[in-house]
Amino acid sequence: MVPNVIRLKSGQCETVFDLEDLMRLIQERMGYEARCLLEELTGPKPDDAEYIEHLEKENQKLREHHREVMQALRVQSETIARLIREPEIDRKTLSTTAGVIGKITWREINVG
Repeated sequence: MVPNVIRLKSGQCETVFDLEDLMRLIQERMGYEARCLLEELTGPKPDDAEYIEHLEKENQKLREHHREVMQALRVQSETIARLIREPEIDRKTLSTTAGVIGKITWREINVG
């Protein structure tokens, strides 16, 4: 992190590398109560913690859904690969497999 140089009212310069340095400086110049107030004003709110937890759960659900969709597509692509290796093309199975892929992708594009 690039340090920031702050010139105080007294003319003295202080180097601040991170938030902890700034908090220390505030405590030294303005007192412990000012530091506590700033931490309270800038810290996470109880509602924020609940919202973050909600977002993390939603993110996990989306990841699980994505994995399920990718696994379903993988199964269908393996079916197509197997059909391609066959000496004679089974058009009905190939068409059914393409239809399944179409349904999966349509649902993801339009519903997801």
